[in-house]
Amino acid sequence: MLLIQNGYSCDFEMNIFINIFFKKSEEGTITTDFSHENDLIKVNTKIEFSGKEYFGDFSYSFKNSIDDKKKIKKIYGICVVRSFIVAAKNIRNIDIPWGVLSGIRPAKYVRSLKEEGKTEEEITKILTETFDVSEKKCNLAKKVAKNEEEILKRVKNNSVSLYIGIPFCPSRCLYCSFVSTDIKLSGRYMDEFVNLLIKEIEKTGEILKELKFSVQNIYIGGGTPTTLSENHLNRIFDAIKTNIDIKNIDEFTLEAGRPDTITREKLLAAKNGGVTRISINPQTLNDETLKIIGRKHSVDEFYRAFEISKSVGFNSINTDLIAGLPGETPEMFKKSVDGILKLNPENITIHSMCVKKSAELNFSDFTLTDSEKMNSMLSYAEEKITENGKEPYYMYRQKNISGNLENVGYSDIEHFSAYNINIMEEIQTIIALGGGGVSKIVKNGEITRIPNFKEPYEYIRRFDEIIAKKEEAKNILKS
Repeated sequence: MLLIQNGYSCDFEMNIFINIFFKKSEEGTITTDFSHENDLIKVNTKIEFSGKEYFGDFSYSFKNSIDDKKKIKKIYGICVVRSFIVAAKNIRNIDIPWGVLSGIRPAKYVRSLKEEGKTEEEITKILTETFDVSEKKCNLAKKVAKNEEEILKRVKNNSVSLYIGIPFCPSRCLYCSFVSTDIKLSGRYMDEFVNLLIKEIEKTGEILKELKFSVQNIYIGGGTPTTLSENHLNRIFDAIKTNIDIKNIDEFTLEAGRPDTITREKLLAAKNGGVTRISINPQTLNDETLKIIGRKHSVDEFYRAFEISKSVGFNSINTDLIAGLPGETPEMFKKSVDGILKLNPENITIHSMCVKKSAELNFSDFTLTDSEKMNSMLSYAEEKITENGKEPYYMYRQKNISGNLENVGYSDIEHFSAYNINIMEEIQTIIALGGGGVSKIVKNGEITRIPNFKEPYEYIRRFDEIIAKKEEAKNILKS
């Protein structure tokens, strides 16, 4: 679609919503005319599509003067997009539950409004009337914001969290864009990667002791960390216990995402290494879908891995499901939700399907599940999971996500993942180790990002630069 914007341009926001209403292969012209005179904003949109013209108007009145240029531009963008949606709905009447709220962290926006002194009623009015957010999504954002607040209060002074990235997987999923490499190609780098990761852990421990910082949470992710051998895992856990004070740690998570990589021995190594929370991710409880997306495990293997985890003694387990996987109907997704609820894990994370640029799926004929079906899937999940006593406690959205919807973490109240909230809300320093992680140094209200190298080979070849990056992080924290 050709986009022509007169008076005010907001390409990024517009393209999000153009992709909801139109396929990439479809042709047409969208023209927006924007004006702001006195206290009134007016936007007129014309869409030329399939030999016809469709029109949409939207106006917004400033009741109070706004000096903040960012806020003014945000309102301008809202008006342009809302005008487009009015026109586009004459072509396809697609439900958009989040309205024109396009940010990654809806709950953070709710909290920011609260910090400005807005009441619950005023926040609801802003979301529903200005952004056209549905009442249901408005309530979800407010619930998540409330639960996040409780966790964020626990962030300790002079504390950090650690992320340790293990960039190996047994195979690459069709939708995956995370930093991971198939062990058929990169397995030969495992030993040297672990050797150097241990050195990075040692260096990080020295810095934390020098700065007198405590570690509040540790998250070992990837990739799939349990792709490593039991011996590799034991060495990493020993290095952590030797160099990092974990006696008073709040949460220690191991992403054991792929059931086909889980053994009793590996989980015992994790338990003995101090891990308190694990994640086992089936993504779906439909074997046919697992084959389509390239998961090298069956539903039965997931159940086996979950049973082992419980028998080893883990009492905080997360399971991920993805709504909108290729070929899945709402009924198939509901079957997965119902099956997971029978197991009653402490955490359940519901992801909306999202196709990233580097994912293999992006180069296929796959089309994202339509907004109506996606919304029915997520509504079912929210209803059933909350009926089972779990609360939505963290939420984020992504570019190119199905239906412009959301990913939500649900949990028993006593098992909210502090790391998940801290990494999303960016109020605590996260120091990244291993492959693919990005350190986020929070200092005086500013965030400095320091990336580690993504590929195992690059991590190994340029390890001296990895150590230099740790010195860079130390200097920022000291300043």
